[in-house]
Amino acid sequence: MALRNKSDDVVAELEAVELANRLEHGDVPTVEAPDVVARGDQCHFVAPVRVGRRRSDQYGHLVLTRGWLKFRGTLDVKVAWDEVAAVHRTGRNIIVSLEESRGLLRFSCHSLAEAARGGVIAQHLARSARPHPVDTDAAYHASV
Repeated sequence: MALRNKSDDVVAELEAVELANRLEHGDVPTVEAPDVVARGDQCHFVAPVRVGRRRSDQYGHLVLTRGWLKFRGTLDVKVAWDEVAAVHRTGRNIIVSLEESRGLLRFSCHSLAEAARGGVIAQHLARSARPHPVDTDAAYHASV
């Protein structure tokens, strides 16, 4: 069992707070998408993830673009941000609840830093897609 380095966790949380502040001022990072995105869309986050709660669940990549949350794996999932009711992060997990169902999508990142960065970006994109507020823990809360 590997011991987690608490100072790395604190650094990841501080970087996520800084990123949240940058997003509030319109500074949204862009990254190269692993596949073609629609004209006018931009990719903001890509990370390898596991979907679900069991170790036997699917592995693939979480891709966050201005228009979509995508999971690229054995089974592809694509959700428009206006279909997202809430985004939360707990540890290395980004949890997305869907607007029209009781469904949850749970993405387990390889590192706390990836999850923190992806969670903040997902919250921002979900909030930006709606004229009314999305439940994303209005302020970013660290969970060390």
